[in-house]
Amino acid sequence: MFQPLSTKGRFLSLILLLFVLPLLLGFDFSNPKKLRQEIRKEIRAELEKIIERTPSGKLRNIWWEKKRIAEESLNTALMVDAPTYCPKDWDEAVALFKRAKKYASKREYRKAIYLAKKTKEFADKAGSCANKYIDKQDSELKKEYQELRNRMDEIMGLIPPDAEELMKEASELSLKIEDISYAKSLRQFDYAKRLCKSLKKQITDLEEAVKAYKEEHEAQEEL
Repeated sequence: MFQPLSTKGRFLSLILLLFVLPLLLGFDFSNPKKLRQEIRKEIRAELEKIIERTPSGKLRNIWWEKKRIAEESLNTALMVDAPTYCPKDWDEAVALFKRAKKYASKREYRKAIYLAKKTKEFADKAGSCANKYIDKQDSELKKEYQELRNRMDEIMGLIPPDAEELMKEASELSLKIEDISYAKSLRQFDYAKRLCKSLKKQITDLEEAVKAYKEEHEAQEEL
């Protein structure tokens, strides 16, 4: 009965094949350098086939897949600025991935696979944490923006047509309010918050100036 070749037997068969491979595949013997390159390429391909059938080769393929998945999770977390908003989980994910690659380089694939899975867990956690932070900041700044926008629209409706300086100041403040939305879209949350605080004071000062202007002109009209 035919018995399958052992790994050692397959390797010896490969070595024998390499002696006749150039003849079987019709390699060009007139160019020794090119011939050597083509033979090396064929050797690598045949060795790869043998390696893939071994337990270590199968584990290596699983590692490659888990590594790809971990990298995707890291990239996704990076897209939402996880290193900035959730540094603890992000740093843990990066540290785990470095350890996984170190084990893989020593062909300790079981440990590498396990650490790649843990990498994905922490990267996903960091990404989720960052998304929650962004959503919260977006919501708070949207509310702040709308309140300032409503106040500004109301004040502009109260400014007399002849109060050119007040109208100019109001127009400038109105443009600054729009900067809040722009900063929010760029995730410049700290800057947007500082801008909100500054604009609240400036709008209050403008309200007082408009009130004073109207009182002054009403007094003059009574005279």
